[in-house]
Amino acid sequence: MVEVVLLVEKPIVIIEHLEPCLSPWILSEYRFVSKLFGRNRLIFTNVRNLESRKVLSELGSVHPDKFINVFRSIVKKSIILDPQAKLPLKRIEMLEARAIVIGGIMGDYPPKGRTYKFITKEAMEMGALARNLGSEQLTIAGTAYIVKTIEEGSELSDIKIVKGLRIESEFGHGVKLELYLPYAFPLRNGKPVIPEDYIETILRKSTVFEQYLLSKLIECYPG
Repeated sequence: MVEVVLLVEKPIVIIEHLEPCLSPWILSEYRFVSKLFGRNRLIFTNVRNLESRKVLSELGSVHPDKFINVFRSIVKKSIILDPQAKLPLKRIEMLEARAIVIGGIMGDYPPKGRTYKFITKEAMEMGALARNLGSEQLTIAGTAYIVKTIEEGSELSDIKIVKGLRIESEFGHGVKLELYLPYAFPLRNGKPVIPEDYIETILRKSTVFEQYLLSKLIECYPG
């Protein structure tokens, strides 16, 4: 086990990857986070698959092991963002942290508490803090945007969110699709903050990706 030592002023942003596959949907989220913080501040952990590591290396640093093993020396100075955490995140806490950890999870609805099960519980036992960003379930991109907004001077209470995003699309020949995402989205200038290709990815690419997996009976190993 190799531990990484950090020499940075601002807290790093760590995404603990917990999905079985690198779907187009989650890649859309990850690309958004990479653009938001820059490749030098974004680190992916728990990426076990070699091909997945190659893809994500274009967005940030990548490690196959879990966050608590790769960055053992700074776990006590880290904040795990977990919807189940009892206390909300305060700006002063984030500015004093060495790392902000986001669960790389495409959220279930209702939530199943996977962030706590796979990240928070063990990290807290090693001294990490757990904080929430409100009572609603956010996307990965939405979580990252709120973190960046707080870092730039806002408090959590200053950030407005909207619950639910309804997407409609016409596929031709009179076929229409309406999709409702029951998650919370931060607002910027009154509009939900989402990746540029988010709607297209969800409506078309992810649908095709899932059909491909089913048709080929591909077994997805941890990413």
